[in-house]
Amino acid sequence: MAITIKKIAELSNVSRGTVDRVIHNRGGVSEENVKKIAYIIKKYNYKSNRSAQDLVNSKNIYRVGVVINNIGNEFFDYVLDGLVFEANKHSNINLIIRKYKGYDEEKQIEAIENILNENIHALIINPFNTKRIIDKLNQIKIPIVTMNNDIDINKLAFVGCNYFNSGQLSGDIANIALPNGGNVAIIVGSYKIRGHVERIEGFKKVFNNQGFKVDTFENQDDDEQSYLLTKQIIENNETDLIYYAAAGISGGLKALDEMESKIKVITVDETKAVRKALAEGRILATITQQPYKQGSRSIQIVRDYLVYNSSPVEKQNITGNKVQLMNMKFTVEK
Repeated sequence: MAITIKKIAELSNVSRGTVDRVIHNRGGVSEENVKKIAYIIKKYNYKSNRSAQDLVNSKNIYRVGVVINNIGNEFFDYVLDGLVFEANKHSNINLIIRKYKGYDEEKQIEAIENILNENIHALIINPFNTKRIIDKLNQIKIPIVTMNNDIDINKLAFVGCNYFNSGQLSGDIANIALPNGGNVAIIVGSYKIRGHVERIEGFKKVFNNQGFKVDTFENQDDDEQSYLLTKQIIENNETDLIYYAAAGISGGLKALDEMESKIKVITVDETKAVRKALAEGRILATITQQPYKQGSRSIQIVRDYLVYNSSPVEKQNITGNKVQLMNMKFTVEK
């Protein structure tokens, strides 16, 4: 009798999700477990039945809708690159993409309604955490993957980072940078994004403010708004550290440079501007979340479901947070 993934997991004393990651080379598994699973697979001659299914389904074309606010947001350009690259590996996946800018609820609803008219078979979306968006998505009968930001809806899976953990890592770094405490300004894109709020909560959970202030601001992931906000923060002369917890970092760095500010800086993601500032020592650290992997993994989950009727073993597909300290890097996998 052919061995199953469930049986491999039992024999290896790991979860089915861990076996699935090893079989599909998705990373996030210790070397010890990889060797253990590989041994069981070889010993029992495990073979996936997907080659046969590929032949059966090769003539079916699946239209996958993507709703993404990447206009003016370099981070989501990287996410989109992962989506497109993975989709292009499969002749039976056709991406239908709707792009827009910022966190305007009306724009996202318009994009959802527009893409549903394309008779898509599945939807990948970075959704806003608002009642209208939640209600709208819960009405949709096709499978949905929430990407980068999660909300409470009926969905196939979520793909993204552990935002609370990301905020905690930033808080730990802030404690080192401000051993005697200090005032902190946290700039996020939008409170409509649960992940942005969770980063704030994670930071506050571990930061030892010792009676100092932690103020939060929204910049809509917009460089111009971030530039103006940062100038205002500098002019108030009350802030010791700025934590850019979303996009719009280029605008903030521009303001800091122009005003020759010595405020300490922690960022997220790894855009060109962040890499440059990190190399020049103008940023203490950045916490990245593997945007390319988020895009590619979202396509993998959708394709597995559409082509093989295979639901993901794990509803929460978490990409590891990577911390880069100037010229040093380490990885935290959650």
